[in-house]
Amino acid sequence: MFEGGPQHIYYVPIKTGYFMLNVTGAIVVPPTIYGDLMYVVTSGVMNMTTGEMNELMGCLFAINISNGQVVWVDKFPNQIMTTPLVYNNEVIIGLGNACFLNATVRGTGENAVIAVNATSGEVIWNYTTLGEDMPTPVIYRGMVIEANGNGEAFALNADNGKLVWQKYFGSYDSMSSPLLVGNIIYFGTANPYVFWAIDADNGTIIWDYNFSTTGLTLGGLDDSSPAYYDGIVVTSYTVHISNTIMSDFLVAFNASNGRMLWYLNEGNAPIPRYLESPPPVIYNGIVYHDSPAGILYAVNVTNGKVIWEFLTGPTVSNVDIVYNSYILIQSREGTLYVLKLNGHMVKSVLTPVIPGPGNLLVTRNSVIMVGLNGIIDVIPIYALIGS
Repeated sequence: MFEGGPQHIYYVPIKTGYFMLNVTGAIVVPPTIYGDLMYVVTSGVMNMTTGEMNELMGCLFAINISNGQVVWVDKFPNQIMTTPLVYNNEVIIGLGNACFLNATVRGTGENAVIAVNATSGEVIWNYTTLGEDMPTPVIYRGMVIEANGNGEAFALNADNGKLVWQKYFGSYDSMSSPLLVGNIIYFGTANPYVFWAIDADNGTIIWDYNFSTTGLTLGGLDDSSPAYYDGIVVTSYTVHISNTIMSDFLVAFNASNGRMLWYLNEGNAPIPRYLESPPPVIYNGIVYHDSPAGILYAVNVTNGKVIWEFLTGPTVSNVDIVYNSYILIQSREGTLYVLKLNGHMVKSVLTPVIPGPGNLLVTRNSVIMVGLNGIIDVIPIYALIGS
């Protein structure tokens, strides 16, 4: 998933219309807006009772942001869990799913990074891979850089999809979207569970932190997309304390040398089917992180001290900030909470949207919610916080 920048604040300074539509397929990640179009990706239909997504199918929709009309739609032979990236009038997506090809490769069916024309939807280039391409790539100096389910990171020429560099790390990335800060890329992988800092120019390892040396049964590091603030990179991981229960941890590193600065045990929860730990968000030196344990934490990014807690109920989503004054977050059941920055609730609203593991998208006048049940709901901000 892509979170809108190093701190994961997802705000687009445009105005939209207000509308609701159902595109049927599960929307796992937030959309992207480019010009007068909103690009939305789907991953086939989710069984809302079991939470399973078994269809090897995905779609890319181009939707008019004024009225919600579908302008065009592309269909692809695998699920799409990357937030669309727009570069030089190309929309770049990744194909992949959470199934395992074997013990070391995640992703079955056709896996690829693909660029289409942002105006027409016509495919420009297609780079196929052995493992899934579920993490959202980053764009750096004309390259598309991805970490994937085959235990590798690679860079493609953004104009033609040709391979620029490729490095094999030996542990797979599920949904930990690479974080680009300067010329360094940060992401987490599984089996072994390692957090990486690599050079975006050539893939050379700058530093890494191997969690698997603890001997614990781990998870989540390959799910959580890291965030950055003032020389500190923050991510999350889980420790399985039984076959059904896990503990969720928030952890911070010195971004330059990989020294662990602090970690926080956020409590226990049942192990979910897919994503175990959502990405953190950082705003004005405070880390906001919700977890399957159902508590939203506000944490000092420098020392890891908890500032306040708010009970949301189980969620895999992360917060967004509105007008520098309000926090928005959805629970797993679709309840949208509006909080002040001090953690005091302004209101809660039950929405028809069942969110996936990503941000709400905030514009100048609207909040855009997308759901695993296929619903896109664009509502006015004033309905949540007043004029």
